[in-house]
Amino acid sequence: MQQANPYDAYRKTNVNTADQRQLIMMLYDGAIRYMKKGVAKIEGNDYEAAHNYLVRSREIVAELLATLKPEKGGEVGDNLKKLYVYVFNKLVEANLLKDTAMVEEAIIIFTTLREGWAGIKTGSKPASNMDENRKVHLTM
Repeated sequence: MQQANPYDAYRKTNVNTADQRQLIMMLYDGAIRYMKKGVAKIEGNDYEAAHNYLVRSREIVAELLATLKPEKGGEVGDNLKKLYVYVFNKLVEANLLKDTAMVEEAIIIFTTLREGWAGIKTGSKPASNMDENRKVHLTM
């Protein structure tokens, strides 16, 4: 009989006991992690691995889109949906072109969104680590 990996058991317990905000932040963390790995693989010319990581990050974005209820969130929900669709499309295009700048833009957006959720959870204002040159200006 195969011994269970303690980390897997911890992770499963963590997911099963997390509240909605924690789950969303976990999804952001996973997407960001896979995007960063995708960038590293593109830079290393390992395009198959880059493809796999970008597909995994795109699947997380699709999950966030599928569970989003913009009708309950009003304008914020609509804007969040637009951002998710934008990031999803950027990841598709970045994967086709193997363009790290597009992935980096998606990372910035998701990092900012994650900071926002973290700020909501703690009731404090999120501290942004983006300087003026890294801010993303989107036209929706």
